[in-house]
Amino acid sequence: MIDLIKRKEIKGILVSILLIVLGVFLILKPLEIIGTLVQVIGVILLICGVFDFVNYFSLKDEDKLIDYTLMKGIMEITTSILFIFKSDVLSSVFPILLGLIIIFINIFKLELALSLKPIDDNNYLIGVIISTLSIILGVVIILNPFDTLEVVVMASGIVIIITELSNIIYSFKVLRFIRKTKKLIVKA
Repeated sequence: MIDLIKRKEIKGILVSILLIVLGVFLILKPLEIIGTLVQVIGVILLICGVFDFVNYFSLKDEDKLIDYTLMKGIMEITTSILFIFKSDVLSSVFPILLGLIIIFINIFKLELALSLKPIDDNNYLIGVIISTLSIILGVVIILNPFDTLEVVVMASGIVIIITELSNIIYSFKVLRFIRKTKKLIVKA
């Protein structure tokens, strides 16, 4: 199970780095990038979906009981097809879609943080706080309090950078905890 968490956190770090780069482009070229951005998000979702789909079949039977990677992978692949082939339609609702993506990613992070409470009573709260703040920021994007699409896209870039930096920090904390736990097990 530790290897499963480790793989998910490493994947999460890589996705976060890609989303940070995306956030920078959103800030620098907000209107020019929307159509391309929707397709890039589709490709990222496709990669994540294929990874989760394939990963499900490499899980141990006992890990499959507590893991939803097959369903998550199928959802990501299906959504990615819409993003890639219907980018013109999705561009008009981009901020809402972006907010939903941030919310769903961080719901899974929140679930992991809550699952770690019995194991790591000290650090789980950081994950809960970061995930909850990220979910709130995703909701802010969906509610769209801004007047123009350009401001929304730039704000989305800022929110992406903030949420993904916090996700990277939390992922490194989880990986450090796993490394410490393995050292304790080896010494025992």
